[in-house]
Amino acid sequence: MTVGQAKIRATFWDCGGVLLTNGWDEHARKRVVEHFGLSFDEFEQRHPQANDLWERGKIDVHEYLRETVFYAPRAFSENEFFAKMRDVSQVLYPGMIEFLRALRAHGSRDNSTYMLSNESRELMEYRIPTFGLSGLFDAYLVSAYIALRKPEAAFFQCALDVSQRQPDECVFIDDREENLEGARQLGIQGIRMTSPELVIAELHRLGVTADRAA
Repeated sequence: MTVGQAKIRATFWDCGGVLLTNGWDEHARKRVVEHFGLSFDEFEQRHPQANDLWERGKIDVHEYLRETVFYAPRAFSENEFFAKMRDVSQVLYPGMIEFLRALRAHGSRDNSTYMLSNESRELMEYRIPTFGLSGLFDAYLVSAYIALRKPEAAFFQCALDVSQRQPDECVFIDDREENLEGARQLGIQGIRMTSPELVIAELHRLGVTADRAA
């Protein structure tokens, strides 16, 4: 920690791209859509508007799929399609999850952890327990829960309100520069995910370690 820098008292963590693969990004969509023999270009034309509503919790997965896939008869069911959507999720960086577990177990009691994720309710309800993310965060600020999406300033203000921290006491880890820039505009420090080693080194530089508290 540099002289004059506030002590970090809260770490904000993206989920997809930092801990797990992205829940429903272009790569995942392409895999699933082409698995079922659909036109990816046609799907992508219908996806953005429906996805924005879905990730804000304004519609559920059934409404999202009716708009993007089941607007025409299909040879497969909605349950089959959504099962494949879930199946493409994987752990992306095991080292990051291990560090986060150690931080929760042995880190300073003065440092709290929060998930900040743009994701639908249904995928998040699958991903959190499946990949052992339950109990790793003091709160789960998910776009579908709070009807806000990164990089909107209101999303990061909500994180500050929930954590009861000042912006310079917080650091945010995300794989997308536009999301980091949204946080920085409120005074929150940002770390771009490039590798677990570099992120952990930067957290150490800021005084955030998973060493057993004295």
